[in-house]
Amino acid sequence: MERLKTNEVGTKLTTEMLAIPLLRTIGYAPTPNPVHENIDGVIYPISHRATPPEIKESTIKYAPLHIIGYGLGLEDRVQRGKSRLSAHGLLQEYLNKTEHLWGMTTNGLQWRLLRDSSLLTRLSYVEFNLEQIIDSENFAEFSLFYRLFHCSRLPERPEDSNECLLEFYYQQGLEQGGRVRERLRDGVESAIKMLGNGFLQHPKNHKLRATVREGSVLEESRDLYRQLLRLIYRLLFLMVAESRRLLLMAEESHQGKIYNKYYSIQRLRGLAEIPRYRREGFMDIWEGLKVTFSLFDENWHGKMLGLSPLNGDLFGSEGLADLNGAAIDNYDVLMAIKFLSLYEDQKQIRRVNYAGLDVEELGSVYESLLDFQPVIRVESNKYSFNLMWGSERKTTGSYYTPPDLVQQLIKISLEPVINEKIREGDDKEASLLRLKIVDPACGSGHFLLAAARKIGKELAKVRTGDLQPGAEDLRTATRDVIQNSIYGVDLNPLAVDLCKVALWIEGFCSGKPLNFLDHRIKCGNSLVGVLDMEDLNEGIPEGAFKALTGDDRKLATQFKRRNKREGEEEGDGKLLTSNLAVNLEVNREGYRENALAIGEVTDSTPESVKEKERKYYELREQEGWKRDFCACNLWTGAFFMKISEKTREILPTTGAMMEVWTGNLRNEKMMEVGNRLEKKYGFFHWPLEFAEVFKNGGFDCVLGNPPWEILQIAEKEFFESRSVEIAQAQNKAARERLIKELPKNNPELAEAFESAKHDAEAQNKFIRESGRFNLTAVGKINTYSVFAETTTHLINNDGMVGIIVPTGIATDDTCKKFFGELIKKQNLASLYDFENREKLFLSVDSRMKFCLLGISKKGRKRGKFGFFLTQVKQIEEENRVFELAPEDIRLMNPNTLTCPVFRTTKDAQLTKKIYEQVPVLENEGEGKNPWGISFMQGLFNMSSDSGLFKNEGGEDLVPLYEAKMFHQFDHRWATYTSSDKTQDSTEEKKADISYRVNPRYWVPKQAVDQKLQGRWNKDWLLSFRGICRATDERTAIFSLLPKVAVGNNAPVITLKIDKSNLISCLLGNLNSLVFDFVTRHKVGGTNMNFFIVKQLPVIPPERYTEKDLEYITPRVLELVYTAWDMQPFALDLGYGGEPYKWNIPRRMRLRAELDAYYARLYGLTRCDLEYILDPTSIYGADFPSETFRVLKNNELKLYGEYVTQRLVLAAWANLP
Repeated sequence: MERLKTNEVGTKLTTEMLAIPLLRTIGYAPTPNPVHENIDGVIYPISHRATPPEIKESTIKYAPLHIIGYGLGLEDRVQRGKSRLSAHGLLQEYLNKTEHLWGMTTNGLQWRLLRDSSLLTRLSYVEFNLEQIIDSENFAEFSLFYRLFHCSRLPERPEDSNECLLEFYYQQGLEQGGRVRERLRDGVESAIKMLGNGFLQHPKNHKLRATVREGSVLEESRDLYRQLLRLIYRLLFLMVAESRRLLLMAEESHQGKIYNKYYSIQRLRGLAEIPRYRREGFMDIWEGLKVTFSLFDENWHGKMLGLSPLNGDLFGSEGLADLNGAAIDNYDVLMAIKFLSLYEDQKQIRRVNYAGLDVEELGSVYESLLDFQPVIRVESNKYSFNLMWGSERKTTGSYYTPPDLVQQLIKISLEPVINEKIREGDDKEASLLRLKIVDPACGSGHFLLAAARKIGKELAKVRTGDLQPGAEDLRTATRDVIQNSIYGVDLNPLAVDLCKVALWIEGFCSGKPLNFLDHRIKCGNSLVGVLDMEDLNEGIPEGAFKALTGDDRKLATQFKRRNKREGEEEGDGKLLTSNLAVNLEVNREGYRENALAIGEVTDSTPESVKEKERKYYELREQEGWKRDFCACNLWTGAFFMKISEKTREILPTTGAMMEVWTGNLRNEKMMEVGNRLEKKYGFFHWPLEFAEVFKNGGFDCVLGNPPWEILQIAEKEFFESRSVEIAQAQNKAARERLIKELPKNNPELAEAFESAKHDAEAQNKFIRESGRFNLTAVGKINTYSVFAETTTHLINNDGMVGIIVPTGIATDDTCKKFFGELIKKQNLASLYDFENREKLFLSVDSRMKFCLLGISKKGRKRGKFGFFLTQVKQIEEENRVFELAPEDIRLMNPNTLTCPVFRTTKDAQLTKKIYEQVPVLENEGEGKNPWGISFMQGLFNMSSDSGLFKNEGGEDLVPLYEAKMFHQFDHRWATYTSSDKTQDSTEEKKADISYRVNPRYWVPKQAVDQKLQGRWNKDWLLSFRGICRATDERTAIFSLLPKVAVGNNAPVITLKIDKSNLISCLLGNLNSLVFDFVTRHKVGGTNMNFFIVKQLPVIPPERYTEKDLEYITPRVLELVYTAWDMQPFALDLGYGGEPYKWNIPRRMRLRAELDAYYARLYGLTRCDLEYILDPTSIYGADFPSETFRVLKNNELKLYGEYVTQRLVLAAWANLP
């Protein structure tokens, strides 16, 4: 290298003298790349291929190897066509755009191993500096280099990438990361307990102990816990920043060495790992730690040591108000740091690598602690601090959304918005920085971090012209994005703190203070509060005065009338006079402009951060803002205020809200109470809190994984930290009995429980009655659905939503109005459904189905769909992902507009073809019900009607059939035994035409007649199984039954069509393979709901010709009439003979003939029928769809062949 001139790159010399010889030594036979690939119009001049030894096939594209000259760094940009690319950037882009998973690049001394990271936004690689390794004679490092870069580690061919050793190591690392998170979570929990007990038990801390009293639900306990978490956050931030060498503006300077030696957390980590330093009786470690913190507070004492001016809320001098004046033993501090520094994995003690740990992983660790309740006990004058979980301990995995899912959500929702912004304006940088992104349930900020990185990368690309910008450019751009574009809300104040810490870590740049985030990351309940100021113009809704637990119902009625009267007095149903409306709008425009001005202040210096903070809190004192804030609190508070004589004078009404706007509120106490309620319940008024965003119509993108939980009080969790006896009661009945006795045994706890119950009911009341949730306030309210509806109101006209929610958002009856609205307005962009069988969410049940839901405010002619996915990469498989237009969904589900679930594109195409030929059973919107069908939820409810049930038969009693007792064309499928269990009826018994199954119960025949009176006049019934699964041998199971009692798990169908021969055709249709094929795409869970059945394609009665009836009726008769108890059906068809013998081969042939015939009636081809029978027979064993796999496997096991397939295709060939 000494032969190189100063300005020479030395590529030829580096390649021939350094890179190639070393590569040959570690097993490669590298070959020059003969052709530079053109991908999407971009040339990728990769220099070599990492060809394995003794390989002669020149047509194979082996792993890419890019060699540059010694005179260039791997991140030095070189002009390549229209863009400037570094060696690293070139290779990374190539990997992201091609089938290759791994590659390497070198300048002879620096060697980097890269992996495809198309879904990542940060530089990700393994690097070795051979010059340093050789100079320091570091054999261990060289050995590691040899083991990672050896030719046996890379894939020989691109298709082998997933099986190569490097990929194995990579996946193993991801798995180990999960273990690290769990161990670290335990360490953090132990550290908090150690510090809590250390402070409370130190003999000098009388003042601290005086601030807290024994108990687990007191505000003082939670405040102490929050300070302990803030202390942990500070340690975490400094550990990460020091590990990544971000704090010191000059690491090797004299001042920098002073910091590292005397003030750093790294020093304390070293002490904590040596037992002899963890001795008791000294307190200097805490005093020194407070000095370290003071280096970063608002006074920036660390400037003398060359430290970055963190400033910010995290290190504010009042952040640890109670702990700053307290003492704690060195042992407790060092043990806490030890818990944060070391963890045990597979019986080995390991050091946490904070430099390499993702901020999201840290966030999930800490977020898992936010559901703790702090508990302070006093026994024999000794204080103890502990943490208690709710009813069920949650693991870190409950909070950790896998990065692949996050990045895919970014891809489907944020990327289109970014691309549109880049296209729309000449100033691309300004356009990107104008983006506004929010997570309404942000937790530790996982999605916000991903969004900041993604926009930051695009911003860095615009600024540098490099497709793969360097680390410093990325960090600076990400910081600017956090400053300008990132917003978040969470109900838990500890989560808000944590989210800020995560963003501070991610956006930290050496020499600059931490971003001011109070105006962007806020604490509040995204679901409770005002979403649109126009809502207030109609006054407080009547529903706000519905009485709840503990409310005075008579008084509630009085206030409802008073509120209505006050609204009517204003005239024309409008509260605002034109003058008042104008004044309010002028005031609003003023504070919106001020909110915009806050965002224009940079965070470049401590002074500018303080200026931004000052402006923000001045805005909140502005008269116009405060009036709207108080009015919003009264409007929302009306739903939450207890209605009693005690609160009569302060209950907000429409008149009081008007007085606030006019500045004439006579009852100041009412306003104070409204503001107190806002603090207690976390009211969040979106147009006020983010006024600058809603001035421009809303957010550009909403991202997140909102909570999935039912909105009701969890009794067990409530009493967990209040009454062990109630929490651990044997069952629900026992717990309710103990709760009823509380007013007598523990009045204070009874009052607290009633208050908590009122609070939960009040939130339910707000959601149902406020008018914010017109589409999702249905049934038992689950937070995921109301969050989903909220997101659609938060985006502007060009905005997009990307959220992770249960798939029920698209398939459940309770969500049909919301999903139907998305379809009507063409707002559905994409829906990718996942089964959790491969544990994408480690702590979620494997049967759980969730989806990535993409919503676009702009109309989309077609949405993208994928179902039954188990891995994120399957979204890229063409046969798994398909498009549906709104009219396609309207065709297949016209009543509910819910989404059918297809495994493949072919399933979707074939089902659509069927619906184009045959209408749904009942089209409610068009009033079409050709069969005159109606449903009964069985004849008797197995619980509420149990008083009618008899354990033994007798005169005038009929059997009570349950769904599991019958099957298709078989009313004698299973029978009850003496042990009260069912068993399948044997073929021998079914051969006996007098054989009848035994029920569990009998019911009076008169009760059956009463149920059917005026609805059904036949002496037999048509019923189906209400419980079913799309993966069973058969899903749609319909049968004719004798005129018996039927339980509620077997719905009964009644018809206005009276002709029995037509009804036999209907039964044949409902039990056909084609009908079952479609049904499997409609049943997402385990219930064959009426709304599903109504929307299945059923051949209408008028389409059956005499020829059809002649073919179908005798076959259905022979299949149904196998015992004397079905004689009434035979007689209705004009057949007076004996029942047909039970003959399996003949029954299979008859059914095959019906299946083939109905396939033709549905307008299908032989190829369509083949696909329905078994898609793999056409597309191969690895085809992802399945239709009747269980039926096929059962027949292969029983007969050695798929008999149904053979018989049906033979019947098709012989159709008349």
